[in-house]
Amino acid sequence: MIKEELERRQLPEVLRMENGEQVCNEAAWELRRAEIAEILQHNFCGYEPPLKPRVEGRVMVEDVKTAFSGKAIYQKLDICSTINSTIVDMKSFTFPCHFVRPKDVEKPPVFVYISFSGSVVDELIPMEEILDHGFAVASYYYQDIVPDTDDNFVNGLATAYGRNPYDSWGKVRMWAWAASRIMDYLQTLDDIDRERIAVIGHSRLGKTALAAGAFDSRFSLTISNDSGGAGAAIFRGKTGEKVKNFRTGTSSHWFAGNFRQYAKRENELPFDMHYLLSLIAPRNLYVCSAKEDGHADPKSEFLSCVAASPVYEEIFHKKGLVWKEDRIPEEAITLPEGMIGYHMREGHHFLSRYDWQRFMEYRNMPEHIC
Repeated sequence: MIKEELERRQLPEVLRMENGEQVCNEAAWELRRAEIAEILQHNFCGYEPPLKPRVEGRVMVEDVKTAFSGKAIYQKLDICSTINSTIVDMKSFTFPCHFVRPKDVEKPPVFVYISFSGSVVDELIPMEEILDHGFAVASYYYQDIVPDTDDNFVNGLATAYGRNPYDSWGKVRMWAWAASRIMDYLQTLDDIDRERIAVIGHSRLGKTALAAGAFDSRFSLTISNDSGGAGAAIFRGKTGEKVKNFRTGTSSHWFAGNFRQYAKRENELPFDMHYLLSLIAPRNLYVCSAKEDGHADPKSEFLSCVAASPVYEEIFHKKGLVWKEDRIPEEAITLPEGMIGYHMREGHHFLSRYDWQRFMEYRNMPEHIC
């Protein structure tokens, strides 16, 4: 049933080169991976400018005594990126980041959390429970990078580099750029586990987390919660959110201009979203769906995980998505065994405490420690 459904949707083959050759080993995959990255940047998310900033984290506020009932060290940081390039007008860019670490854990793993709030206390993150499980959190407010409005790209990071209406980076890629700058800073610290840094986001920020994990291989785990269309869900055969939803209005600025031409032409896309998921291989990926989130379409999110799994399985000889039944699940389910983890819970479009518990369990499974 799963195979038949994927065949019906006629997805482009992730393991076939543009010249028709089959990808059979890691060397060939590196070539195919570069092809996929090029396809996605030109037709979907846009090219990130060739900027190589020098990053510094400046502690603006610190609480080592009372934060979260005294169990955490809290810092409000300014993440400062100095851009030494003649191709940009902006020479530096700074944004705030909340960094919270448990006191009694040596070298905790970190979640880089892309937030809908500028506060360290976000309703979508059970911070104290995360600390109790031994994790640190570095969070940033996505609109501190560039505003989530159709402002003709004249504010924030968008002013750093000239653009064209075709394949310049959209705002999702800009928000993801900030996650990589936090990663730059975290790599300078000795008191965290620098090999176990995850990036996580919900909804449009789930799309952002996927972009960050796909194009920055330093993230060992990428978590997408209810990211839907232009996130984890494949477009071909999808219900709910489709390309036309990103052509005009409140989300027209999220992606490259070239993407808009595929409105009502999803079957002509030179990619589908399993391509984006495949760029994360062989690192860990976790996709979460909500059963009643028809706009995101859990079925298409699940199928995208299935379609990306051959890269893990055939090229890297790792488990992709582990699901032993030949059907698309319609009930709440958790599938944590593979390098692609997945769960679908009851309810609607939301990032819940239950979701975070599954993410932490997955991160702590012995097979996913490395």
